[in-house]
Amino acid sequence: MDQPAYFHHALYVDTDRCNGCVHCMRVCPTEAIRVAGGCARIDSNKCIDCGSCFRVCPTRAIQVEQDDLSSILDYPVRVALIPAVFVGQFPDHIRTETIYGALYRLGFTLVLEVEHGVEVVHQGIQAYIEANRNIKPLISSYCPSVIRLIQVKYPSLTDHIIRIKTPHDISAIYCRKYYEDQGFTPDQVGIFYITPCAAKIAAVKSPVGERISAFTGVINMDYLYNRVLSTIYQEADKIAHTVIQSPDAKAIRWSLTRGEVSCSTVRALAVDGIQEVCNFLEKVEMDQVKGIDFLELKACQEGCPGGILTAGNPFLTVGNMESRAAAESLKDDSGISPLNDYQEYLAGKKSLDLIEPRSILKLHHEVGVAMAKLETLKNVELLLPGIDCSACGAPNCHALAEDIALEKGSISQCPFMEILALARGQSDPKSTLGHTEEIWTGRINR
Repeated sequence: MDQPAYFHHALYVDTDRCNGCVHCMRVCPTEAIRVAGGCARIDSNKCIDCGSCFRVCPTRAIQVEQDDLSSILDYPVRVALIPAVFVGQFPDHIRTETIYGALYRLGFTLVLEVEHGVEVVHQGIQAYIEANRNIKPLISSYCPSVIRLIQVKYPSLTDHIIRIKTPHDISAIYCRKYYEDQGFTPDQVGIFYITPCAAKIAAVKSPVGERISAFTGVINMDYLYNRVLSTIYQEADKIAHTVIQSPDAKAIRWSLTRGEVSCSTVRALAVDGIQEVCNFLEKVEMDQVKGIDFLELKACQEGCPGGILTAGNPFLTVGNMESRAAAESLKDDSGISPLNDYQEYLAGKKSLDLIEPRSILKLHHEVGVAMAKLETLKNVELLLPGIDCSACGAPNCHALAEDIALEKGSISQCPFMEILALARGQSDPKSTLGHTEEIWTGRINR
């Protein structure tokens, strides 16, 4: 399948708020951020929407897009697909039935937890591992930031990704089919995912491994959490009692760190946190990981409770979800899901298409030119001081050398090289100051 020419991105820089600090640039795992003209810039070919920049921005200049909640009213059927982590953020005294009722009160006509799709996914993963025992370790496709990370930074590992859709995709496909069977046309059904992270917004807008998403839109979890909490406190007498079907214990834990690993029948390992994931993928790429059949990799610490759009403390949320899972495991009706009658249909829709590498370092489409640029990159990197101070507006010396090789930067951006040129009489103070101002203030001395 042909990949789209670009990634859709949910993260963007509010230039009015950005003060040009390098906090975001320093933590980006794919070196997607540069500072120019006194403002951070995000390279759309490198960004994986992991949210690392969002977490550290001191001025809240990194923003996350979302669809307007009012857009649900454009559809006769309005589905809220919520992850279990959404329920897990609410205080203990607020019942799950009340949360569902508040969502109905806000205008949704169906509320469904996406973890109902876990059983289809779990069976698909087990079958995929059995059929691909020659590839080790196989990597979960659950976290969209990790999938994009592999595509752009570790492209040799794309064939390790298990080509099975996520539970929220399966649940959305179920909703589409269910309402089609009820006589509704696709344009009458609005399916909205309540997301804990920016990466899932990007995955809905430009999905990887499938041609089109079953979702209509995405609503940020922190925003909807506050709306639901306000509705519960202000309109408690108007919230109708709601009978719900909860996912089973295994499904509730699925989005947590070790949620997938705990269900695995092979040797498996879980890693969370984007930097730890990067470190581990480097070991996998160098064939240093032995004896592991399956990897669960999640960009956020603690899994989805650590997403940048969650409103609650991640550790308290994990505790709430564990308690709920334990309670569900004691129920006689645990595992009874609205998706049960559609298992065969959904099993036929569970597979992803080929996931293509998207290397971030493509020097040129012609081999000869690319080799020349690679030589330039190596030579420039040898000239640079190697202290990775970020004063040049790039995260490190290697990144600046890469920019220069790609003709996106100049060695004059390095203040140490400018000082050296000044000492040798190859530059003048006015010129040196001008380069610095261009990077950090956008004003050039003339």
